[in-house]
Amino acid sequence: MAPAELRRRIAGRVAAPAQRGRRRIVGRVAAPADLGRRSAGGGVEANELLTAAVGAVLLVLLAVEGVTIVFLRPLLFVHMFLGMLLVPVVLVKLASTGYRFVRYYAGARAFRAKGPPPILLRVSAPVLVATTLIVFATGTALLVGGTSVRGTLLPIHKISFIVWGPVFVLHILAHLPATVRALRPRPRRPGTAMRGGLVLAALLAGLVVALVLAPDIAPWMHAHRRG
Repeated sequence: MAPAELRRRIAGRVAAPAQRGRRRIVGRVAAPADLGRRSAGGGVEANELLTAAVGAVLLVLLAVEGVTIVFLRPLLFVHMFLGMLLVPVVLVKLASTGYRFVRYYAGARAFRAKGPPPILLRVSAPVLVATTLIVFATGTALLVGGTSVRGTLLPIHKISFIVWGPVFVLHILAHLPATVRALRPRPRRPGTAMRGGLVLAALLAGLVVALVLAPDIAPWMHAHRRG
């Protein structure tokens, strides 16, 4: 074998491990960066999916609650029971949308890249949050406090609902296409079980609250029958 050929083979054998080492180091350095990018994007997507899932559940339950308002006299028990069941679900919805709000205005890159909601939704969001809290807080207080607080809290409950209704419908209609897209059947995504568990836990917590407070509905039904 010629000396030049021998030197080339020796140099190749020495260089190969070094090249493999460099590739491994580059791969290990790049992997956390790729993971960070995926995690950042996943945080936005996970938040959207949770918000959409809770929103879909709320849409169904609030539609039933709306029917009870139209036929309040025969459906008063359902109205008050369902109102208590809704409380934890509403809190999860407020938490998921509040998380996006905080992350966006804190400057999180992925949430900033996603962009803010339309200006009309941003302007009306404080009204929606405030009236949502007032509607459910006064509803709970009316049930717990009994008919003795009717004269004080019932007008507040009704007025806040009148303001809340149109703003809620505005937000539902604006987010409906995104909710449908987010809930469209797709391959299983990371965190699906956790999100489903959170929604189910909220429903179960609401059911427990409603069952505990169900006996307090009876005085209201008697008062309603007396007119």
